Formats: sequence, structure tokens, C-alpha cells
Amino acid sequence: MQRNFVRIALLILLALFAIGGERRYSLNSSQSIKLLPLPLDVNDPERRKVGALTFLNGWELRSDNSDFGGISALSALGDNRFLAVSDAGTLIGFTLANGKLERSFIAALPGAQGEGLDYRDMDSEGMAYDAASGHIWISYEARHAVRRLSPSLARVDGVKRFPFTEGWRANGGVEAMVRLNDGRFVLFSERHKRIDGSNSSYVYSGDPVEAGARYISFGYSVPEGYRPTDAAVLPDGRLLILNRRIGFPQGFSAKIAVLDPTEIQNGEVATPKVIASIAPPLLVDNMEGLAITQENGRVIVWIISDNNFTAFQRTILMKFALNLPNKKPEAETAPGFETL
Repeated sequence: MQRNFVRIALLILLALFAIGGERRYSLNSSQSIKLLPLPLDVNDPERRKVGALTFLNGWELRSDNSDFGGISALSALGDNRFLAVSDAGTLIGFTLANGKLERSFIAALPGAQGEGLDYRDMDSEGMAYDAASGHIWISYEARHAVRRLSPSLARVDGVKRFPFTEGWRANGGVEAMVRLNDGRFVLFSERHKRIDGSNSSYVYSGDPVEAGARYISFGYSVPEGYRPTDAAVLPDGRLLILNRRIGFPQGFSAKIAVLDPTEIQNGEVATPKVIASIAPPLLVDNMEGLAITQENGRVIVWIISDNNFTAFQRTILMKFALNLPNKKPEAETAPGFETL
């Protein structure tokens, strides 16, 4: 009984930290990130299958840098290069190939620090990337806004406050943001609900920072008890969505789901298909970042966790192969904007 009480108490503390608790802080500007290999299941080191995913590798990422951690989104930039953003206004970049992490950097996001700015200008949650232009878009949960970064990552070259967030709570804004292959953007709120109980979500016709971009709204039917934390585009155009849950007494768990953008209709509810569930005793934490790459004809899924800057959690990076048939070609483009 006493052990169960202690476990529940620790999980309550984890939940408090995950909502925005105290942060460990000791000044250190190290740019080094270390990899510590981890198995998917410590009780069964040979286990590989998780639904439609095959586990390839897992690591804990560690750094002495005081700003390392809190990762809330992940993007694959190509050539084994990754960029992560933390909810403390930090960019984290690294190259990972053949089990080796190189060329790492940890730096403040442009526009996150300076006179007249506060924590609301650091609470970055979602990230989208355009390989053609090199632009990065970052969504901010407390400010309910999006900033576009220059390809050099040195400056903000566009800002837009989301017009649909009036009355939204500060800790429940746009959590996941993804750019489709045709230039449209899909945005998912973490907590804000529609009357029908689905999560408020939106599709922009183009760059949301630009004045001419239009949007439609739809509902995302998130798996019960879960919240969307990141999304990425599969090679066939479908969305892979990471959903995270904090449960008692089980702790953290995650569900990976697929959603076809052609199923998104203005004002309607879109329901994804769950293809994998990751829960204890499997390797899992506060999973918040998702990226897609390809290797030797295989689709690779990368998932990373937010350690909330606490000693109770870890920054975990997992690499999976996706075992899912490609989508059949569609005769029509995604609907929705003709109703505007």
C-alpha cells in the first residue's frame, strides 16, 4: 500500500511539472549532447513490434547546458539533420547517423529574449518546416501566435496572432502545426474543445503569417484521454499525429495515429486511425515531438519527449520503421476551401 501511495504521489508531481512546473536551473552553456542507448522494453530486450511500428533504436539525450530540455516539437531537415524546439524558447539542433550524434547546438530562439519580453514569448510548442525555402514556423502557446524564422534561424521575418484564439486558455493553444506538401498548414489545439467535444483544429490555405492566407476550422477527434502534441507528413501525403496522455497510476503513454487530409471538411470532425500505442512497461515519457525521414525505401518515425526540466523525467528519442501500406492515389484534391 505504501509503495502504491509513493508511486501515485510521484505521478502527481510529474503531472504538475508537465502542466508547467518548476524548472531545474544552473548556468551552463555547453553545446554538447550525449546519447545513452535504451531498450524498448527492459523486461524483454528483444521486443521490437509496437502496432504498425518496428523499434530500431532508443536513446536518452543528455546535456550539461542549462537550457537543454523541454522539447515540444521536432523537425527533420534532411541529411540526418534534426531541429527541435523547447517550450523555454530554445532551438536544439543535431545530426544523428549510425548511432552517433554530431554538430549539436543549443541556442535561444530569435524573438524569445529581450526588453519587454517575458515567458509568454518563449512558450514555443509547434514547429513546421519548408525544405524548399528553408523557413521554419513556430507556434506559441501562451501568445497564441506564429512566428516565421529566416532560413538562417537568426531572425524572425514574420509574426501573426491567430484570430480564432479569443478566450483560449494560455496553456492550451496551438500545440501541433504541420505544413502539407501543397503548402497548406494544419494546426491542432492541445486543449481547446468544440461543442461536440473534439479538439479545435484549423487548415490554412498557405503561410499563416501572410495576410492573404485563409483558414477553415474542423474538429480533431483525439483518442479518449489524449492530447495532440505534434504531427508530420508521410511521403504519401497523410498526416502522422502524436497524441500524449498522463494517466494514473500508469504514468505517461502515447498513441500514434494517421489522418488523411482529404478527410478534413470545413466545420466537420475528422477521426484518425490509431496505428500504435506506447505505454509502460515500454519506453515512454512525455512524448511531444514527431518527425519523418526515409532510409533505404523505409519510412522512419522519430519520437522525442519533453522532460519538463525535471529530474523525474528524461529526454528520450526513439526511432521506428513504419509498417503501413501507402495510401492509394486520390482522384480529387483535399476539399474544404470551396465553401469559403
